[in-house]
Amino acid sequence: MPRLRCLLTAPVLLLAGCSSRSVPVAATAPAPAAIPSPVAAPVPAAPVPAAPPSPSAPFLLQPFVDSLVALPQFANAHWGILVVAPQRGDTLASVHADRLVMPASNQKLLTAAVALATLGPGYQWRTTFTRTGPIVRGELRGDLVVTGTGDPSISTALRGAALGGFDPLVAALRTAGVRHITGRVRPSPTQAFPGSPHGYGWDWDDLAEDYGAGVTELLFNEGFTEVHVTGCARPGRAACVVTAPARTTPVLRSTVTVRAAGSGAPHVEWWRDSAAVPGIALRGSIAAGDSLAFTAAQPDDRVTYVAAVTEALTRAGITVRGRGAARRQDVGPDTVVVLRSLPLSAVLPAMQKLSQNQLAEVLYRTLGLEVTGSGTPDSARRVVERQLDAWGVRPDGRVVRDGSGLSRHDYVTPRTILQVLDTMRRSSTFAVYRDALPVAGQDGTLRNRMRGVAQGRVQAKTGTIDKARALSGYVTTADGELLLISLIANNFTVPNREIDRIQDLLLERLVTLRRSAP
Repeated sequence: MPRLRCLLTAPVLLLAGCSSRSVPVAATAPAPAAIPSPVAAPVPAAPVPAAPPSPSAPFLLQPFVDSLVALPQFANAHWGILVVAPQRGDTLASVHADRLVMPASNQKLLTAAVALATLGPGYQWRTTFTRTGPIVRGELRGDLVVTGTGDPSISTALRGAALGGFDPLVAALRTAGVRHITGRVRPSPTQAFPGSPHGYGWDWDDLAEDYGAGVTELLFNEGFTEVHVTGCARPGRAACVVTAPARTTPVLRSTVTVRAAGSGAPHVEWWRDSAAVPGIALRGSIAAGDSLAFTAAQPDDRVTYVAAVTEALTRAGITVRGRGAARRQDVGPDTVVVLRSLPLSAVLPAMQKLSQNQLAEVLYRTLGLEVTGSGTPDSARRVVERQLDAWGVRPDGRVVRDGSGLSRHDYVTPRTILQVLDTMRRSSTFAVYRDALPVAGQDGTLRNRMRGVAQGRVQAKTGTIDKARALSGYVTTADGELLLISLIANNFTVPNREIDRIQDLLLERLVTLRRSAP
């Protein structure tokens, strides 16, 4: 973009020619005592400076930031920017730091912080399988009932093979000598996450997409499925359509046909089918020998989960006949096995680095379930707000409506985000929190950004929804100093890559500048 490079020349030269001197600051205040729960009494606010940057602040960063956000293409954009050196108590740059902005997936920074403070990094979800009848000569005469609490780790991304998450169940049934189940696998009537599976204010157009999948207490493969379409037959015949990681769920209804080889790109449409058995419908055509794949939200989490369990058992040689449950008898202990999830510390990187909405929403509702006994979004919101209050975050500095940031009703100020980042910086779980974030030029949603001087020195959460682009986290300077940053743009009309470029320029400048001796 030649115009952008030209406009940026003057401020860059201005900054390079300025002297940089350190500013004496008071010693860092001691960290507040650990907060045992979200209902603890409020503690003093994290030491994020409230005053505007001083003209003598190190790096003289403010003129550079002002010149970037004043570019003509951002005339209609709403920026919220705050850059702080927490150990010295210096604000290096500030633009509308106390105005509310839509954080997009930066909302996950709040969710993760509250989860670590409340649940701890070793927290595990439990899924209990019980039987409703006796085991007689290798036959379980009854149903296998599953009661979940939201385990998000039955997932290909987290385990390598989602169906492998059911291996302990297979092992327990084999140990008990079970080769056949006369009944069926079914979900417990107890719902840990009652109500809508979707977040408050989620866009209707997003709900069929993988990132808009709903969540329940029974979550398989993070709520979405892969659909693979191949031109596997002669022209005029039906195309092959299969799902993964489970092959039997969700139900597919396809009228996709095969065309002659080399006859052009695939033309395939799909939509969620609301017929009697929830599934996915497809139509169109594909050339012989060609293929395509897409991901879609599962139509019904609970139906998909129990179908995946049934498939895992069948693959292991345990037949599920589905003939209905036998009448209960005196069968002794009913519990077959209790599955434990991967720990929270292993789930957070998948949530943050990949910006996985469903992991964030499960974690959000789990907070409500564990603290209040109710896994509703409203309960979760109260838990998050109470913890933010306890950390000294102003009530008018946030509006919490979901855990992922997909809702356009979430609002925070850059100062709120930095207060949370600084609270976690002083926490015993800081390494777990920071290391879960994408690393510039290396992984996650930042793997293709800042591959130069900033590579490996920025650990920050990205955020994207329509007309909102965010980046907040930690920067390590050339001097080894840790900075806190929040760079959020709302209501812009330029492509996202232009917002990214401004964020990257600022971060690259922060990484390379050094403080001079006093």
